[in-house]
Amino acid sequence: MKRLLIITALVFGMGVAGFAAVPAEPVEIHLWHIFVGGHAEALASITARFHEANPDIRVVLTHQGHWPDLNMKLVAATAAGTPPTMSLFKTTWVPAFYGALMSLDGLIPAEITDDIFPVFLADSTFEGRLLTMPFARSTNVLFYNTDLVPEPPATWEELLAMAKELRLDRDGDGVIDRFGKGIRPGPEQFAFLFLQAGGQWLNEEETEFLIDSPAGIKAMEFLHELRQVALFQTGFFSGPFGRGDVAMFWGSTAGIPFVARAAAPHGTRWNIAELPAGPLGISHSILMSGSAGIFELGTTEEERAAAVRFLLHLLSPEEHLYWVTRTGYLPYRFSVIKLPEWQAFVEANPIWAGVTTQALLSYGYPHHVEWAAIRGVMDEMTDAVLFETMTPEEALRWAADEVEMWYLE
Repeated sequence: MKRLLIITALVFGMGVAGFAAVPAEPVEIHLWHIFVGGHAEALASITARFHEANPDIRVVLTHQGHWPDLNMKLVAATAAGTPPTMSLFKTTWVPAFYGALMSLDGLIPAEITDDIFPVFLADSTFEGRLLTMPFARSTNVLFYNTDLVPEPPATWEELLAMAKELRLDRDGDGVIDRFGKGIRPGPEQFAFLFLQAGGQWLNEEETEFLIDSPAGIKAMEFLHELRQVALFQTGFFSGPFGRGDVAMFWGSTAGIPFVARAAAPHGTRWNIAELPAGPLGISHSILMSGSAGIFELGTTEEERAAAVRFLLHLLSPEEHLYWVTRTGYLPYRFSVIKLPEWQAFVEANPIWAGVTTQALLSYGYPHHVEWAAIRGVMDEMTDAVLFETMTPEEALRWAADEVEMWYLE
């Protein structure tokens, strides 16, 4: 497997207790993120409470644009030796920063790591080292209009049938203006269909990309068939769904606040369910969004100690509960979903029952050092099918050849 290390790893073996004493002046640390709107407000509120309890630390929150913008800025800053103290990371980025990130092993108490859903913890562990911690994790779920879809589809077949039945020309002009399903570009919707069909990404030696397989064919053919009867667009579906133009769509849980805001003016009633199950009867989804990591490169012991304290604050049951109930990001601590406050929240907001179920059925991508580039190939592959420039078979074969030629040994 190719190794693309930005820098050589620095030696860092001290635990929190071994850090130098925090000076009288507040230690300033920087966290780079992608949050806007209510998400940014929630993070600011959490940070304000941290400042009240920790006057010796000042956390500077810096919005760095969308995910691609954040990644480019992190790569540039790390290459220059001047990254932020902390940042949000997509899992697929982390291998490129192996030597720059601080290991969190021994710094996060077992009472926390043992309390995190295993798949989330595994997705934060790289080659045996805990390099990030889950924070803003999301996954795809099924959003559905409860007036048009009283019971959500449980299988691919039911989803396809409903997508066809709910198509309607409401104004009689001969053009369909209400759709049963919405689909937009992007590789994740194929990815979870692939998992649901029993797909495996790589062989044991990581020399073959196994996407061009019976599971891949089933998944891509189903996606292509669904696309024929769906509203296909590049934009987000919160608007069309909120207006009642689309009855169902796959979307990230991070979009919950945006869907709620779009639906409210129209009185659209909606809910969330786990994804319809594929041929194996499994409703797997793909973990998305980001985890938080701390840079060892370019930071002082005092800054790293302060960053660990802030990370523990983010992971605390109280702040985790606050964060997930206001953002749509996934719960991932067993103790939190057992809290009376969480149970009361789910009872008052039934959509969260589906969110919690899907969280337990989601998986991360492989931790291959080239996975960010491989995902890019998958993006092109999926778009080729959705824009109908390739057949499913042609696109899968092309993607397998491309990945094996350039990214696998």
